[in-house]
Amino acid sequence: MLFRDAAAEYMADKSKRLRASTLEGYRSALELHVFPRWSDAELDAITPEDVQSWVDGFEQAGAAEKAYKTLRQVIRWAIRRLGVRMYDPTAAGVELPRKAAHRPRVLDATGTAGYLRALWGHECEAVAICSVTLGLRRGEACGLRWSDIDLRTGEVRIRRSRQVVNGQEVVVAPKTERSARSCWLPRFAVKRLRVLRKGRSGWLCDLTPDSVARRIRSACRRAGAAWTSMTECRHTWATLAVEAGVGIETVALMLGHTDISTAYEHYIVPRARVCRDAQKQVEQLIMRA
Repeated sequence: MLFRDAAAEYMADKSKRLRASTLEGYRSALELHVFPRWSDAELDAITPEDVQSWVDGFEQAGAAEKAYKTLRQVIRWAIRRLGVRMYDPTAAGVELPRKAAHRPRVLDATGTAGYLRALWGHECEAVAICSVTLGLRRGEACGLRWSDIDLRTGEVRIRRSRQVVNGQEVVVAPKTERSARSCWLPRFAVKRLRVLRKGRSGWLCDLTPDSVARRIRSACRRAGAAWTSMTECRHTWATLAVEAGVGIETVALMLGHTDISTAYEHYIVPRARVCRDAQKQVEQLIMRA
């Protein structure tokens, strides 16, 4: 069986269950990186040595990892679902290039306050408030309707995600089962959103998610304020929460993670204040003894 035929069946099968953005990620990886090398290859002719040589040829570690995982997904699916009788060439410990450590650009408390001041009265202010005070994914923040927010209790119900896929806006279910959740706004955010609502309904902002992100950045630049992307606003909230003494399990719950370790490994940026405060508590314990 040719790899391209297996990939076509794989995509057809996955299109029944996966989100549009996830499918587009697989499609992009196949077309850009996988098909040029493996499209006409017989599945059972692919060897671990061939795969390793292919992976070693990538200049960017991130592209190598995405391409390799897509190749592996298709091969393992073909073995499992199509009954292709072959040795899995991705099971032999292919070594991926080491990726450079990524440190998200997060705002401190002062930067976050400046970020919100820069957006005061802006058409995207309501989305920005929910993004940075709740640690929402960009699609979750842009997918909020005014009816999702209880301005008496501060509860915000995350029920959908607005995304841009192939230039078209789509509305999809939250990323995981735990992503469909309720979060609670801080009091200052509730007070400001009450002012902003003024009888409005529908989306918090009618602009597409891409336009929201661009306009927030432009507003911060014009104001000379600290800025970080909407994705890294999520990292910002998680780091500020830990800095304020919030337990990692609560941070994971608010972020909608299935596994607590995800919050620790990917969303918490270590800061000197957190470490110093921890040492103060340990010191106090030792000194009392």
